Amino acid sequence: MKNKHLIFTFCIILMSCSERENLLLITDTLDPDVLRTEEDDEVIKDTGTIAKPLFEKGYILPPNSLHCTNFDTGITQKECNHHGSTIAQLKDGSIAVVWYHGVAEKSKDSRIVWSKYIKSEKRWTDVLVLYDDPERSEGNPAIWVDDNGDIYIFFVTIFGSTWDETKIRYVKSTDNGKTFSEPVFLNEEYCYNTRHRPVKLGNGDLLLPLYNECLALPVFMRIRNNFKEIIKEFELTADEIMDRLGQIQPALIKFDDDRVAAITRDGTHNFRIHRMESSNFGKKWGKMEILGLPNSGTSVDWVRLKSGEVVVVFNNSPTNRFPLSVALSKDEGHSFIALADINNECDKEGGCSYAYPSIIQDREDETIWVSYTHNRETIGFVHFNKEWLMQFKNRAVLRCKPSYDCIDSVCLKRCGDKAECSEGEDCDSHCIRNCISDSACKEGEFCSQKKICLPVYDTERVDQGCY
Repeated sequence: MKNKHLIFTFCIILMSCSERENLLLITDTLDPDVLRTEEDDEVIKDTGTIAKPLFEKGYILPPNSLHCTNFDTGITQKECNHHGSTIAQLKDGSIAVVWYHGVAEKSKDSRIVWSKYIKSEKRWTDVLVLYDDPERSEGNPAIWVDDNGDIYIFFVTIFGSTWDETKIRYVKSTDNGKTFSEPVFLNEEYCYNTRHRPVKLGNGDLLLPLYNECLALPVFMRIRNNFKEIIKEFELTADEIMDRLGQIQPALIKFDDDRVAAITRDGTHNFRIHRMESSNFGKKWGKMEILGLPNSGTSVDWVRLKSGEVVVVFNNSPTNRFPLSVALSKDEGHSFIALADINNECDKEGGCSYAYPSIIQDREDETIWVSYTHNRETIGFVHFNKEWLMQFKNRAVLRCKPSYDCIDSVCLKRCGDKAECSEGEDCDSHCIRNCISDSACKEGEFCSQKKICLPVYDTERVDQGCY
């Protein structure tokens, strides 16, 4: 690599060893007998013990501690933008987090950086630069590690001034991140962006999730034969466009029967995470399903655990990038049986932004790691296990969409007159469907004691409740 592309260490002013030790903020080991589940009982039968709940969170580096330099003025500052992190486990077991950093989003000094968590030393390494085009802005990295341990970092470079003018590149390391190759272009058409890691499918294809920034649509790139064959799956039918419009930044998981599923960042009035699924290696996708989990128009991610369960990380709000939460599903991400905030503490008067999460499961101890944007001042991390999350089983804690209120654990739309409600509904401050018996209600509803139709509430589904 040329000198300008060599990896080098950022100097972090005022960052002492004691400060590094304090980057771990909270450790929680709750009572393992709380809300013990059938799954726990099976573990006890097999091993005679039950894993203790684990929860810890902190920063990869102290907020506003990493210098950036204004491209136009040459002035160095510490109030910089940290955003768009992506997380993976390397061949040696360390946890790697990659993100982009600069004066601001899309600023020309913005570059791809990373840090690794060394488990034996219980610390994050100094931040290193992976790639920096000296004339242009980088963003939206996605890290992937292949079966050989080779590391790939997919990202975009802005060849203009907006996210519409990006080209997709990647760099590769074959020595566990000691050095990286020169960047290689995967796509030079404008409008297409990266965000989440690809998945290796059962037919050998590497499916890279992308999105069309100009049209706000999820699209994909299929990579074969060790990157020798690149198939751009950018064309959609009119029906597909209408079904997926406003859905961007797809995050992928795959199942044992070679199905693959994606959840997306919602840019519509639904304010909910959307899900779609493919049974032919991502070549064709079924219709979007609107999940119960809220989405405020920001990135979401998920991981399929070794147990087959799914954990989604998202912002549990239809309007804000706060709090940061996780939800566990036993039915491949259609519904959720446990939900908990992993960061709901905010000391900023104007509110906090804990968003753009990335999630993996540790292959060594099966714990779960999350990285995320912490107020744009640093990258935060959360580390927990399934036992901790299962303590929050059956707790309905979802927030309603804007213009809706939570009435008796049901989200009802506010209204001024009947014209604001759906067909068959009346306006009584909120849109309701009056009934005498269950037969007057729609499928999935029942006639309550108040003689209005309400959703059938299954206590195994937290996404049907609200507060």
